[in-house]
Amino acid sequence: MNLFSLKYFQLLIVCSLASSLPYIGFSQMQLVKFDSIEVSSNGEQLLNPWAGGFNSPQFSEIDLNNDGIKDLFTFERDWYGMSKCFLNKGGFMETYYVHSPEYEHLFPSMQNWALLADYNCDGKADIFTSATAGIAVYRNDSQETLSFTKVSSLLKAETPEGLTNIFVSPPDLPAITDIDMDGDLDILSFGILGNTVFFYKNLSMEKYGNCEALEFELATECWGYFSESSQDNSITLFDSCENKKYKLTGSSRHAGSTLLAIDLNNDMLKDILIGDISYSNTVMLNNGGSIDEAYMTYSDTSYPSYDVKIDLNVFPATYHVDINNDNKKDLIVSPNNPLTSENFNNIWYYNNISSSGDNVFEFKGTSFLQEGMIDVGEGAKASFIDINNDGLLDILTGNFGYYNGIGNYESSLLFMINTGTSTLPKYDIVDIDYNQLSVLNLSGIYPCFGDMDNDGDMDMISGDEEGKIHLFSNNALPGQNANFILTDPNYMNIDVGESSIPQVYDIDNDGKLDLLVGEKSGTINYFKNTGTAEQAFFSSSPTNDFFGGIDVMEECCGGYSSPYITQDTVGNSILYVSSEDGHLYKYGDIDGNLNGQFKLEDSLFVNALRATVSGGDINNDGKDEIIIGEFTGGISILKNGSPSWLAIPNLSKAENDILIFPNPATNKIKVMSPSFRITTISVHNIMGQLLKELSLKDRPYETEINISDIKTGIYVVSVHTNKLVHQKKLFVN
Repeated sequence: MNLFSLKYFQLLIVCSLASSLPYIGFSQMQLVKFDSIEVSSNGEQLLNPWAGGFNSPQFSEIDLNNDGIKDLFTFERDWYGMSKCFLNKGGFMETYYVHSPEYEHLFPSMQNWALLADYNCDGKADIFTSATAGIAVYRNDSQETLSFTKVSSLLKAETPEGLTNIFVSPPDLPAITDIDMDGDLDILSFGILGNTVFFYKNLSMEKYGNCEALEFELATECWGYFSESSQDNSITLFDSCENKKYKLTGSSRHAGSTLLAIDLNNDMLKDILIGDISYSNTVMLNNGGSIDEAYMTYSDTSYPSYDVKIDLNVFPATYHVDINNDNKKDLIVSPNNPLTSENFNNIWYYNNISSSGDNVFEFKGTSFLQEGMIDVGEGAKASFIDINNDGLLDILTGNFGYYNGIGNYESSLLFMINTGTSTLPKYDIVDIDYNQLSVLNLSGIYPCFGDMDNDGDMDMISGDEEGKIHLFSNNALPGQNANFILTDPNYMNIDVGESSIPQVYDIDNDGKLDLLVGEKSGTINYFKNTGTAEQAFFSSSPTNDFFGGIDVMEECCGGYSSPYITQDTVGNSILYVSSEDGHLYKYGDIDGNLNGQFKLEDSLFVNALRATVSGGDINNDGKDEIIIGEFTGGISILKNGSPSWLAIPNLSKAENDILIFPNPATNKIKVMSPSFRITTISVHNIMGQLLKELSLKDRPYETEINISDIKTGIYVVSVHTNKLVHQKKLFVN
């Protein structure tokens, strides 16, 4: 056996062993998606109820599961960005997409925008995404499973000023397609200060005779001979462009435009669709030039004027994808602005009805994919509660609100009644504005529930975006559905600043409900109940404004902590805290330590923007299910399960920040965490037995561990930091 064969044989043994290992309880939280729960609305079962909702999604095609069928990839434009995947299960002329979260963690972390296109002509959709003032590219190297490799951190082009980055303003969307019909992908984007579209020509075919390279030149800074006004979205056609030569000075346009280059009339020339950050319409410009020189000759400012015109509130973006499997690409329109734009019924679908090879679009509806989801607009906060006293936990979901088109949001409660059994929940959407709370014009309804007056029913405590707390008393008679009446709109004068997310719980075990409140800064506020069980009283100032030493704020952004405290199966208190960047943290060492620092026991990336958390046992297994609210308006449920942590990569976006080397190791290992301070390191064997644990009071960024007393084998190193818990496999020789 040669050396290569020996190495391969050893690797095969290790991989075979790893794939057969049992789930280890100390690793990632034992939580899995509980998306098999049926949800109905108006008598019809929703197809993707737990998919999480949409605010400003971007759409691309990709074969996710290597079956030769184009599936859908969506990317949510927001602070952190969020990938969602939908498998195409439809036949010819059918629209049937199933949310498939198992593919989402295989995409890299991205921001602002992500568009998929095959640049190297291998039949696989690659990723073009936002980088600092430009474009980064990931090549699709998928074989059996999805895999992407970054091939460019910043695309560049030859310009009159030398080699510079291909500029794309963060709010913009470029057009990435073959403009000159030579077989490789080119790029159109508005210039850094100008009002014209720059054409970056790909030179791969010219230089190498193939499409594998990403080498560009700035072919023209005034593609199509048109310009956009710096004051509005009006277009000047037949612009000579003589005063618009490549330059880094000049009057700035109002930032924010979307581009889609598309051959609308089958003449082999790319026309253009333009959306603007301040306007509701899409402008179509027809290309009357040639392949070598585009020339826009007329415009349609109410596109498509022959059908229902595009009319989103602001900043429409258009996407050209085949939705119904008829081999003709259709048109999807959605807002490109995560703020102050429609956040429900905001994905417009136009079916391509042409039979002659051009693109003629017929309006089909405003809620593509959303019609099969739970979506409460923006800022969902869900909680379990038995509304109708039948012993089954229903769901009430509050929100920041539905955008009403005039700069305001209408906050309300969505009521979903549990029509299943104690072991098999099933939900039916009954009321999208339960108790008509939208008339109160609150700046968000973020509910939790507890018997605040000890009268035997559940009252509601709600937070809002202004940091205040509101008390809603339940005045329902015995046997009636809960009826919440606002009795104190500024409860106890509590104000935590911004985005108050409350939970009521008897934290100090004195028989009275206390109050925990999360906030934008990422900390947890503890308010002790110094009144009675019948008449609660809280100081307006928190008893502890840094409860448990918890702070989930990232350096770049807000924290938006959301607490949920409960008990494990042996009666110990455990605290879950979710955060803006989509992490769920689990803390222990709480009982008898209310003034101390809690122990971060675990963390999990739940792929939800500005996640909120609550829980309850909905399947009678003696363990709480976790319900996650998402800023995109949807909710998801996690149940106790046994995912194979060896088969599923750690979903933390900071996973690559934790380094353990050498690996394999013999006598010692070094652990490095450039971004997070290390608090504890533990080593377990594959049966879950603790072999070593090192507590680091000085919380360094790197340290060494002696492993000379550990036998040859496979182990798990758990690295606890001040933010996350990471697990790495360690091979000891």
